[in-house]
This record gives sequence, structure tokens and C-alpha cells, in this order.
Amino acid sequence: MIKIIDTEFMVCADCFPIIANGDASHLDYSYDETEAAKRLEEIDAGLKAAGFLSPGTETIEFSTYRCDCCGSNLAGTRYQCTQYGEDTNV
Repeated sequence: MIKIIDTEFMVCADCFPIIANGDASHLDYSYDETEAAKRLEEIDAGLKAAGFLSPGTETIEFSTYRCDCCGSNLAGTRYQCTQYGEDTNV
């Protein structure tokens, strides 16, 4: 059984497109090849730890909070996602 774990899982502008549609090509525009590969590794690790995420509709235009997915502390837009996990009480 699946349950909602967190409805306020806030992610950065690097993580959100990957969560929303699996596309990481935007990293190539913001970073050089080595940096883009490093960011993708950080994001993939965060996604693996977070489990299933579904994009939401809330946006914070400017935030200094760490990204709940990759852990980036760079200030910027944060996007709300819903985090799902297995209900171990079933």
C-alpha cells in the first residue's frame, strides 16, 4: 500500500524538471559538462533516497532553504512536490 509521506517536499529548479518529466537536459545550459554530471549524480542520489515524488502546484519564487531532494543550498525558486512511500502499517 502506498501512502503520502510529505506534501511539502520542496525542490530546486535543477531537480524539478527531472521529477516532472525525467529530462535533465537543462543542466547542460547552466553548467559545464563536468559540473552537469556532478549535479545529476547529486540529484539522482536525492531521488533514490526520497522515493516516488509527484510534482505539485505550489512555488516559492525565492527561497534560501535547502532543496529537499539534492540538498543544494543555493538560493532560488523552490517547487512543491508530494513524496510517497510504502505504508508499513498494512
